Amino acid sequence: MASRTIGWLATIVLVLLSLYSILSTGEVGSQSWIYLLLIPFSASLALSHTEKSIVPTNSPEEWEEDEETEVKKNVEAGEFGFDTPIL
Repeated sequence: MASRTIGWLATIVLVLLSLYSILSTGEVGSQSWIYLLLIPFSASLALSHTEKSIVPTNSPEEWEEDEETEVKKNVEAGEFGFDTPIL
């Protein structure tokens, strides 16, 4: 909950700083662009949801292996899915 509040406050502060920089200098300068480019980071912090549940990180996952272990020899280019070159 605190991280969401901090994220919203940081987003609002960055928007206000960017607007202040634009209005005080009369142009969109590098300082206002820096503030604008930092907004997605603070917005992602504000929009992220943290839940109290613990997600297991070491759960075993089984990978299905390919059943086709036999390698075909003498494969033509058209049979294997490659385009046939035209010379």
